[in-house]
Amino acid sequence: MNQDPFKEYIRESVKGVEENKEAILKLIEKNLKSDWKIERISKIDLSILKLAIYEIKYKEVPYKVAINEAVELAKKYGEDNSKTFVNGILASIVKK
Repeated sequence: MNQDPFKEYIRESVKGVEENKEAILKLIEKNLKSDWKIERISKIDLSILKLAIYEIKYKEVPYKVAINEAVELAKKYGEDNSKTFVNGILASIVKK
């Protein structure tokens, strides 16, 4: 029985994000502007950020690829300023 590679990647990513949730959320919190709280981030943007950070930190996806994909998802599913917000947080994380 041959598994669909896309389904397997999704399953693995969901599991990986969940297993590393605390570390991923800490990274997001550390890179928010001082007047922002994680609770202010939309569920869509937060999900996109978690996936991108997981891919960069734990899956060794090249950060440029992960950021580009995250920004594209934010453009498609997020609010008007989501792409800029997601790009800014991820750029801040990879600089460190």
